[in-house]
Amino acid sequence: MTQAAGSTTRGARLLEFDAAALAAAYRAHAPIAVEHGLADQPLLTLEAIADLADWLPRDCVICDTPDQPLLVPEGGPPRGSEPRPGDVIRHLEVRRSWLTLLNIEQQPAYRELMDACLDQIAAVVEHRPGDMRRRVGFIFVSSPLSVTPAHFDIEHSLLLQISGQKELTVGHFATAAVERRECERYWEGSHGRVEDLPLVEVTHDMVPGRGVYLPPIRPHWVINSDAVTLSMTLTFFSADSERDQFVEAFNARLRRFRVHPRPPGRSLAVDEVKATAMRTWGLRRRLTGRHEESTHY
Repeated sequence: MTQAAGSTTRGARLLEFDAAALAAAYRAHAPIAVEHGLADQPLLTLEAIADLADWLPRDCVICDTPDQPLLVPEGGPPRGSEPRPGDVIRHLEVRRSWLTLLNIEQQPAYRELMDACLDQIAAVVEHRPGDMRRRVGFIFVSSPLSVTPAHFDIEHSLLLQISGQKELTVGHFATAAVERRECERYWEGSHGRVEDLPLVEVTHDMVPGRGVYLPPIRPHWVINSDAVTLSMTLTFFSADSERDQFVEAFNARLRRFRVHPRPPGRSLAVDEVKATAMRTWGLRRRLTGRHEESTHY
């Protein structure tokens, strides 16, 4: 794959946001809108994305139907089903589809672009050097009027609209008990897809140049306009959110033996023991396996 001309981004300021407001939202685990200057980025044209889809390993490309209900509580979409997914992207006007490109950072030019964006966020949200970790990039391309079912992700996410328009609705769970049940379902294989539609908090009109930061475990869903849409999501863990997910993974193993462990956040000492155990047992790969655990759309 050839790197697009003009794609060098080191030192460029690609995002615009109020640093104090973003820092406050991050601490409060609240979503917040941002702006970006990526709409004219050569790496993010439909043709460049089609080339990237053909370059990526087949299991890094999800291709599914765009005609879905808002609630799809079980399972995840198929992977690697198209021998040349780039051709689907090149003809989305007639080949109705919904595609996700996983781990775009495997391609050096896209890793550079991802890091240039996330470095700006890191300068504001990192509590200490290295606190932003496990950076991963995704690209989403879908036909007109596509629907992304209600779901949540376990990472911090930066959603950036590149072309087309869609409505991103962010909600919250009705009760702490509902949130806890959905978190446990995630580790049982729900891929973050929820059983009941969360309460609506805000709907963002996502047009080119707009973006939204979403904290982990924040339910959301998407309805596309009557045009092909292209967006990019950049994700990361903090030290705290990484520890929480190690604890969730540890607890999921205990529940298989009918044990009812304490959820993360009840005891820092216990959480550290569980997280350390997960690392010691060599299960980090399972937690960081983007193709199995990611629920981004």
